[in-house]
Amino acid sequence: MPRLLVSNGDNEFVGMLIDSLATKHGVDVTPLVDAEDFEPGSHSHVLVTMPTDDQASARAKALVDALADEHVLFIANELDPEHHAVMDHIKASGLAWTIVHPVSMMDFSFAALPPQITMAGVVFGISGTAPIGFVAASDIMRVLSVIIAESGHEGQEYVCTGPEAIDMPGVVAELSAVIGRKIDYINMPEDELKTLMVQYGRQDPEVIERLVMSHLRAWRDGHADVVTTTVAEITGQEPISVREWFADHADDFSKSPSLAQRAASAVVKARYRDRIMGSG
Repeated sequence: MPRLLVSNGDNEFVGMLIDSLATKHGVDVTPLVDAEDFEPGSHSHVLVTMPTDDQASARAKALVDALADEHVLFIANELDPEHHAVMDHIKASGLAWTIVHPVSMMDFSFAALPPQITMAGVVFGISGTAPIGFVAASDIMRVLSVIIAESGHEGQEYVCTGPEAIDMPGVVAELSAVIGRKIDYINMPEDELKTLMVQYGRQDPEVIERLVMSHLRAWRDGHADVVTTTVAEITGQEPISVREWFADHADDFSKSPSLAQRAASAVVKARYRDRIMGSG
């Protein structure tokens, strides 16, 4: 029976990934927290993960170098140069490998929306009407579970998307329909959005650039305008849509705004009324 080892097992997202693979897909999975605990040859597959800290790439390469004959799995972020360096390292290792490329995972892409919606009743962005092939993390987990259970995926790279490419005004319209609240999408120049995030979100500019703006810029420039049938071909089941994902996570977006937040929403929408591109 296949056995999976997952690196960075103490990371929050990696923990959710491990739980999903184990409880929903029956994968025999073990988290690896301390690299010194790794025993080469103890597992058939190793999922190399890369959290966002500055040592993630070095840890990933070191783990690959320590492997014996395990099948290496990697979830790649096309927009991150460090991911490309790790992919090259994996391919040059001589080990069996499979790389999964989610175009833009909904679970990450939509994580910043609830506070914007609660506080201002809007979603800010820079990508305009550029279509994006969002895919749910649950579909990526299904793809991984099949790759682990079956042979024949060695040396393959799989680009995974949802059933359609949808722009951010369309995303907002789908969300509005699910939660029954009118939400506006406001498009703006990237420098202005970055300034807002620094001033009001009190976030580090370098972190914003690496984790947020690089993705939004790629969406705007058409790099995520991709739709594939990979999820259905591998799993035999169609990927879920943006609307279905919002329906599954409606509680995260349905918090009722206070009177003060409603007032703030009116101010924001008045200030940016010329930039509203879509309303739900």
